[in-house]
Amino acid sequence: MSEQTVNYISHLNAVFETFHNDERIKQGHITLYLAFFHLWNRKFFKGTLTVNRELIMERAKIKSKTTYHNHLRDLDTWGYLQYYPSYHPSRGSKIKMTRACTKSGTSTGTKEFQILANCVPKPSQKLVTSIKHKTKENLNKQPKAIFNESEVALFFKKNNWPEIEARKFYVFIKSKKWKTDNWRMIAKIFAKNDFKLKEPKKASPISGYVNCMREKRNEN
Repeated sequence: MSEQTVNYISHLNAVFETFHNDERIKQGHITLYLAFFHLWNRKFFKGTLTVNRELIMERAKIKSKTTYHNHLRDLDTWGYLQYYPSYHPSRGSKIKMTRACTKSGTSTGTKEFQILANCVPKPSQKLVTSIKHKTKENLNKQPKAIFNESEVALFFKKNNWPEIEARKFYVFIKSKKWKTDNWRMIAKIFAKNDFKLKEPKKASPISGYVNCMREKRNEN
C-alpha cells in the first residue's frame, strides 16, 4: 500500500465517524489506534508495520501491558487493523492497518470502500436516542395532577368546614390553574378569611417603600 492510496484527512474522518457509531470503542482503543496511525504515517503508509510495543504504549498513554494487548486484540477482532504477534523476544510484532476512505476523500485511481462494513453498525441503525427524546417529550406534555375534588372535600370535612365551601375552593383553585402541593395551607388561609375567595393583590416595590416610610413616620 503506497502513500498515494491513503488520504490522511479523509481516512481519519472516516475512522472517527466509525468510532462514534461503535459503542464498543473506549478511550484506550482510540489512543492506541492513533499511535499506530502515527507510525503508519511516518512509514509512508506501508502495507505491514513492525511495531515497538514500548514506544506505542508511550504514545498511546497506556501503562499496562495487559491493557495494551486487550485493546490491540479488540482492534484486530473488530477489523480496525490486523495483528500478527511474533512470540519472539527479539522480533517485533507486526500489524497491518485497515484502510478507510470516504466518497468525498477519494482521488483518481483510488477504490471506494468503507472500513468495517460488516462489523460496525451503520449510522442509520442508531435509533435509541430519537426514541428517548420522543418519550421525554410525551412525558413533559402530560398534565400533572396535584389534587382532586374528593381530597379537598375530605380535608374540609376533617376541619368541620362547610361542604359547599370545599366545592367553591376547588373550582376557584382550578380556575386559576395553580399547580401547588400547598393547597391545604391556602385553604386554611381562606377559612380564616371567612371563606372569601379573593386573590391577594400584588404590591409594587414603590408601594412597599411608601408603607415603610409611613411606619417610620408613625414611630417618630
